[in-house]
Amino acid sequence: MRRWLDMIAARQSVRRIAVDAGMHAAASLVDFLPRMKQRMAATRLIEDLEYARHGGHRLRLDILQPKAPGPHPVLMYLHGGAFAVGSKRTHRALAAAYAAQGYLVCNVDYRLAPQYAFPAAIEDACAAWLWVTEHAGSYGGDRHRIALAGESAGANLALSVVLVCCTPRPESFAAPLFEHGVRPVAALLYCGFLQTSRPARYQRTGVSELAARIAKDAARSYLGPSADDPGQEHALADPLCIVEAMQAPSRLPPLFIAAGLNDPVAADSQRLERELMRLESPCSAHYYAGEPHAFHVMFWRENAIRCWRDSFEFLRRHLPAKVTHS
Repeated sequence: MRRWLDMIAARQSVRRIAVDAGMHAAASLVDFLPRMKQRMAATRLIEDLEYARHGGHRLRLDILQPKAPGPHPVLMYLHGGAFAVGSKRTHRALAAAYAAQGYLVCNVDYRLAPQYAFPAAIEDACAAWLWVTEHAGSYGGDRHRIALAGESAGANLALSVVLVCCTPRPESFAAPLFEHGVRPVAALLYCGFLQTSRPARYQRTGVSELAARIAKDAARSYLGPSADDPGQEHALADPLCIVEAMQAPSRLPPLFIAAGLNDPVAADSQRLERELMRLESPCSAHYYAGEPHAFHVMFWRENAIRCWRDSFEFLRRHLPAKVTHS
């Protein structure tokens, strides 16, 4: 209840509050599904570990630790939700899917817009990466084998962390990651909202008025007045544009890209794939006909099952782990 009172105080829309409440209610129901029970039975859940503080705001993550002997490869997961809704709790089922494949999963909360606008989310994602690289070993993880994953806004943050780790950046919060020297082994980007700014591009044939409005709301709550005309200081809100400006050779790790072809933001994934091909950077891109945004969370759908199989195959190639349960 405190969460939604804070959202009301931050003047979040009724629609966003309802969506967030619905996501949390659905997450509670998923806990009772047989597959989820099986996965959690093979996992130790360590909740609410503090990875950083901003003022009086404590930032936390959960660890899902396979009960099988380690050390385990590590996956840091960043949830989606237009930078404004969702949490590590709403995405526990996704984290559990990776943990069932033998990964130590760090499922991260970060500050949400509009109460905490850009660059709060990426600052937090960077702080979480440093914490994970320094502390995962204490929980049975292999600090030399760490990957990133995220969907929608979380994919934006995951790609941004990859860029910060692998290329020198001018932002003060970015420099410690590059200097730290721990690079992601791989990253998985689902339904990526990879360019936050200039949401007017969604006002086109094939994109519904509702979808265009949601993208516009997300951009403006995250970037404020700069949504339509961002400056250099907003570059990490648009990691796709950073990749588009890169020159070969690429320093990026292998990237997994997944998108439904009925998703208004699928074009971001396709642009990223083209740029990675230009840079001769390793990439495994998968598109699923007829599927909407975040279709992969609908575990019962045939294409969602395909997507998860594709992603696990990618991980087996680039970050193999001992499987505990399916």
